[in-house]
Amino acid sequence: MLDFRIGRNLAAFALAMLFAVGCGTVEHKLSLENGYRVQPGTKVVVGPVNNKTGQSFDVDVDKMLSDALTQRLKDQNLYWTSDPAPKLTLSADIVQYAKGDAFKRWLMPGYGSTVLIVHATLTDAANHEVGAVDAKRTVDAGGGYTIGAWESIFRDVAADVVTDLQKQVQAPPKM
Repeated sequence: MLDFRIGRNLAAFALAMLFAVGCGTVEHKLSLENGYRVQPGTKVVVGPVNNKTGQSFDVDVDKMLSDALTQRLKDQNLYWTSDPAPKLTLSADIVQYAKGDAFKRWLMPGYGSTVLIVHATLTDAANHEVGAVDAKRTVDAGGGYTIGAWESIFRDVAADVVTDLQKQVQAPPKM
């Protein structure tokens, strides 16, 4: 009898955590042009961010993503100001965005998902495209923590993009 109650309690706890914390998809990948290497000390400036979803929203998604990318670059000391460091420009297109609904996600995972898919390009000082970053995040389940996911998903995607960039800027040169 005791084992059954422990198993039932663990299952209930796991289910409660799923709904409290939420779950979803996280995908991101940086691809550089063949032969291109990011110079050590390179900094990044945020270029145009455009809503390419074909939809309009009650929030300024372009500004939200631009602000999130800028803040994350600053946090990681990768933001270009006017110093003589090598510079890349990061421009982004919001390919898909769904604001979602935490209450619906709580009712049934996958219902009311928050989704953000971004395709970003990196250009050098001569305005040649040298790379691209594709990032996708979804919040598919959960209540509690996932309230406000429509806003925090921009910070999360920006963190994914900048993390990929940071790995390239700090990577040792390939011999």
